[in-house]
Amino acid sequence: METRADRPVVVGVDASDSARAAAGWAADLAAAWAAPLHLVHAVPDGSPEVGSAPPAWLVELTDGARRAGAAASRTEVAAGAPADVLAQRAPQAGMLVLGSYGDGAIAGMLAGHVALALAGNVPCPVAVVRGAGPEAPPPRRGPVVAGVDGSATARAAGLLAADLAARADTELVLVLAWTEVVDADGRLRRRVDEVGHEREAGERLAAEARAVGGAHPGLDVRTELVHDTPLRALLHRAPDARLLVVGHRGHRPARGLGLGSTSRALVEFAPCPVVVTPPVPDGAGPS
Repeated sequence: METRADRPVVVGVDASDSARAAAGWAADLAAAWAAPLHLVHAVPDGSPEVGSAPPAWLVELTDGARRAGAAASRTEVAAGAPADVLAQRAPQAGMLVLGSYGDGAIAGMLAGHVALALAGNVPCPVAVVRGAGPEAPPPRRGPVVAGVDGSATARAAGLLAADLAARADTELVLVLAWTEVVDADGRLRRRVDEVGHEREAGERLAAEARAVGGAHPGLDVRTELVHDTPLRALLHRAPDARLLVVGHRGHRPARGLGLGSTSRALVEFAPCPVVVTPPVPDGAGPS
């Protein structure tokens, strides 16, 4: 059976401080998973960097990864647009890791266009690594917070969050946000039974906690049932979180209320690392 150690942690890097923070975060994760670390630097087609000795800053990142305990690390300088180069490596990756203050970030928005293009749109989890500002490192304290709702996609996100919390020796917080007008699938419903809707949401949350507890019996798990939208509930917890984990449901053009829009907004605005897991068809079970 394939394990996390069989797939590399792939991190997109350049000479920026944001990429350096992402590389350090990725190296720690690779060490925790006993997985290889693959540092990828994308350059324009025809760049003399392809085939040349790696720049000094890239050698330094590789040496830092070895010191962090990554099982093995290698660097690659590849020609092409960063989003395209990284997407090509995602199917073989255990996680794709990016900094968030690169090209394309605008005022009030923490993630650049590469992170937004890849998160939720490649077949592996994507981590967008940041602190609360361009000069702030990603937090190393606080709980891992996961948004759940009873779907297979959210179950996969919750299980990954549990694994990350267990390896970081920290608490996991499962958050289920509900309203009386939107169900777990993002569909509108009439406001007729608020008590019943809250009870149903609580049952879904308890089921997610049982699933996580079965996979990680010794993990400290806390649950929060919140009468609010998922986005507001998770953003409220982001300042004190070590990281947020959410599932991306894919494009939902007729509704716009599902977890897809929530995950994108968290990638754009949350002041801590955000991990987005790919869609899982309901009934398929998380991988």
